[in-house]
Amino acid sequence: MALSPIFKIRKEATPGLLDLLTSTTLGTNGAKYKHLDTSQRIFQADDPIFLSMERNKKVIGNVTFCRRGEFWYVRYFAFSSFVQAGNVKKTQDKGQSFLKRELNQFFDEVFEGKHSENPVHSMYAYIDPKNDRSKWMSENFGFSVIAQLATQSYSRVSPKASKRLSIVQDWNEIRLLVEQNYGKHHYFLTTHAEKPPFYVIKDELGEIIACTRVTRVHWEIVRLPGKWGGFLTKMIPYIPLLNRLIKPKNHTFLVPETVCVKDNDPKILDELFSGILHKEGLHLILWWIDSKDPLYVSLQHRVGWGLLNKIIGVAPVDVVERTAQKGSERNTAPVFVTAYDMV
Repeated sequence: MALSPIFKIRKEATPGLLDLLTSTTLGTNGAKYKHLDTSQRIFQADDPIFLSMERNKKVIGNVTFCRRGEFWYVRYFAFSSFVQAGNVKKTQDKGQSFLKRELNQFFDEVFEGKHSENPVHSMYAYIDPKNDRSKWMSENFGFSVIAQLATQSYSRVSPKASKRLSIVQDWNEIRLLVEQNYGKHHYFLTTHAEKPPFYVIKDELGEIIACTRVTRVHWEIVRLPGKWGGFLTKMIPYIPLLNRLIKPKNHTFLVPETVCVKDNDPKILDELFSGILHKEGLHLILWWIDSKDPLYVSLQHRVGWGLLNKIIGVAPVDVVERTAQKGSERNTAPVFVTAYDMV
């Protein structure tokens, strides 16, 4: 059975899709924010396919997938204007039922090989466990939680420079180090991670003892997480020190990936992150990493993460997956997180 004519499958983003995504506020219960870089990020998607719901030449919903061989990543899921249509519960149920039927049909087609040259083993996504819409997506389309990420903040009001910090442009200088640390992770991908520049710290013998790649991100923070998140968001501009870390209307921070630290040394990580913040002229890093990743397990309680961590703590993010065959064996390795997927 073919998809409803209201759905369009495209390989390039349209102006209507950009209008939808740039106007979408993410989150429901807890943190709420808008991505301000979407109009640039969308064109960096790796081998994308856009499944859009269009009515009267307007995009009213979309699921964007990044096709990564046998794995597909769900990059955007924005159907709020349709799913929440109407003020009557019956109207909502009808809309959700239609959406559920159509998208499940598309997912089935993907696993049948109709939208890719290669067989697809699984689809995966990252969702906020407090986000009702994300949970609805996960529960209604056969996704199940396979891991959990930590949203670890690292903040410094006055970050210290590092004389040992330098920038390299050649991916091959850090490739082996990255592969040794992350090559066996689930969903390991270097499509984005191998794009320069890279920050490294070298010892006196010239050996790289720490490295990472960072992405500069701009968000509008509508509401911070936590019981007092709404009140705190409004008060931040008037709170000394904190107003240097967070600027709700145009919040700029860094997201690292492929973080490698020799011997999981907390002092080296601190030097790396602080040095990068000083170099970039910023005050905050948000690091998404599998909570069971050996590096994070080792460092979690040995690093002074900064003021923001003391205020909001570590927010969890669920990794959800749908496989081609129900009951198939799960990959229990830590999940590899590429910064592009989170911003």
